[in-house]
Amino acid sequence: MPISLTEHSGTSGKAVIRPNRSLSRKGMILFFSGVCVAAILVAFRFWLLGAWVVLPITMLELLVLGAAFFWIERETRFCETIELNEDLVSVVQRDWRSKKEWCYQTYWVQVVLQSDPKGWYPSHLYLRSHGDSLEIGACLNEEERHQLEQHLKKIIQGVGT
Repeated sequence: MPISLTEHSGTSGKAVIRPNRSLSRKGMILFFSGVCVAAILVAFRFWLLGAWVVLPITMLELLVLGAAFFWIERETRFCETIELNEDLVSVVQRDWRSKKEWCYQTYWVQVVLQSDPKGWYPSHLYLRSHGDSLEIGACLNEEERHQLEQHLKKIIQGVGT
């Protein structure tokens, strides 16, 4: 599940958003290791039969496949944490190279879901306060984005009352 919503009380809550990953880091390493073993065994058999050129090409293919797996794993390490309480809405976005933080006063923050009028493009969910706007939940699908919007609005309205 790419989104984890928790509500501590009517006036505080937390949402953790991650890209949808069907394979963990350990699973990816195990899968890649299995592919390497199978490919090297086949290439070694061809080498024994005299087709020696298959082995270096197989090694090159495995190197490219390993680089692709590494790049995919690194890019899906993104995590976005949104914490709401009576005073502050804090957003922390982490990826493999940086960590960015934003804080807004709960009373002034607005949750805005901006949809495409023709329905061709995905919607965008923003937190707005004092002319500043921050997109959140970019890795979510439409249904999850609507669910997050309702959750955030519910908690923010609980603070306002």
